[in-house]
Amino acid sequence: MKIAFVLNSFPVVSETFIVNQICSLIDCGHEITILAFNKNENEIIHNSILEYNLLDKVNYWIPEPKNKIRRLLYIIKFIFKRKEDYNYSKVIKVFNFFKYGKKALSLNYFFKNQWFLKNNKFDIIHCHFAQLGIFISQLKRDGFLMDEKLVTSFHGCDIDPSKVEDYKKNYQILFENIDLFTYNSTYSINIIRKITEVTKKFKFLPVGLDTQKFNKKKILKSASTKTEILFCGRLVPFKAPNLAIEIVKVLIDKKYNVHLTIIGEGELKQQIIDQINKYNIKNSVTMMGAVSQEDIISIMDDTDLFLMPGIEDESTGRAENQGLVIQEAQAMQLPVIVSDAGGMKYGLIENKTGFVVKQKDILGFVDKIEELIKNSKLKDSMGLEGRNFIVKNYDSKILCNKLVNYYKL
Repeated sequence: MKIAFVLNSFPVVSETFIVNQICSLIDCGHEITILAFNKNENEIIHNSILEYNLLDKVNYWIPEPKNKIRRLLYIIKFIFKRKEDYNYSKVIKVFNFFKYGKKALSLNYFFKNQWFLKNNKFDIIHCHFAQLGIFISQLKRDGFLMDEKLVTSFHGCDIDPSKVEDYKKNYQILFENIDLFTYNSTYSINIIRKITEVTKKFKFLPVGLDTQKFNKKKILKSASTKTEILFCGRLVPFKAPNLAIEIVKVLIDKKYNVHLTIIGEGELKQQIIDQINKYNIKNSVTMMGAVSQEDIISIMDDTDLFLMPGIEDESTGRAENQGLVIQEAQAMQLPVIVSDAGGMKYGLIENKTGFVVKQKDILGFVDKIEELIKNSKLKDSMGLEGRNFIVKNYDSKILCNKLVNYYKL
């Protein structure tokens, strides 16, 4: 199949789940084109992007020139330089004044359809995040993209619980024109059900990972060594990295030899630095900033436990929808300790591959970490159970097969 992925930006260091999906589809023999509105020049690039030459598969959006003459010159150049490559019937259609009126004359439809005017017919157009699905829905509503199957994946920022009433109106065009939707957790579909009653187009598909890459290489350490704890995620309120500091502070006060590594960037960075200085625990916390997928794997290889004490944001109700890093940690044989907020609890086997603690319960998190520090056999068995669970349920190849079957529905 010829599949186009419509993305807001590419590459994006925090969206490894999209890269994983694309690479898996390529491995299955499908032809992929990436259609991105923005190019991130200074973004960290994961090795997978280079290994699969994904940068060569990207067509970046060309903004519509404000000057009318420049618009006209661009179109003339397009037609005469690429006359063997463009789809003549589609080009004629975007200039149909009798059907589209001023929008055709102003060349608005030409630029809106720029990705689809070439001889590059797609079987599937897959949008990640609802906002891009709306853009594609508008093209279908206006008489374009009539033959392609349209897919949109919801991830989290596009189903903010505080905006449900707005979504009921704004997403109507989405639900009417998109053929298939995917969601990543029970938590996500519960929010979606508040937006629309029509959920027959929705299919469960969590984001996955390459379990061959996320595979522990080093021998597990003995219980007598320092316990390495990892937090990995954007430094934003609903992921609660500030609570990770509070948890580690209690463990240090209880004389446990622990060290916390924090991977990620975000608005809470300075607050976390202030906490570290306030508690005088600089030697027990390392802030790494944003790092590549390969660096995350290397850090996880030296880690004992994974901690994600996320919360429901007090102002928006937003919480983690899936949290792929929780599955990445389990694939690396790390017991995971997460809160009961959002969809995190659905991505592990409670008390077998990790623990679920009530959100904001600092001492509850401390108790579970203490249990794992004191019981190395439990820690090791949870790690092995976690790896088996992820290989069976979250490996990119398994999820790729599910996605392809959904495409064929």
